Amino acid sequence: MGKIFQVVVIGFKGEKLIIDLCNTDEQMQSMTVLQLKEKILQKLPHNAEEESVRLIFTNLMLDGDYELLSKFGIQHMSEIQMVLKVPGGLTA
Repeated sequence: MGKIFQVVVIGFKGEKLIIDLCNTDEQMQSMTVLQLKEKILQKLPHNAEEESVRLIFTNLMLDGDYELLSKFGIQHMSEIQMVLKVPGGLTA
């Protein structure tokens, strides 16, 4: 069996999730932010939505669901911060 490419996602309270991304370097080079979000959502215990997940890597917001993780320099065992956007707020 080959190498499993993984990232560590760190939540707001410091909890860590190990996310299995793929099995080959070619797959890793074509992995998108959206694909990572989908894999994270599969591991979350509550019904978070894709739009509520915000990911940060080395002080950069991982914007653009179709951007490649490799564009941001994400590699095997990179640590990514996750923040969940909560509904609500003030109304005028």
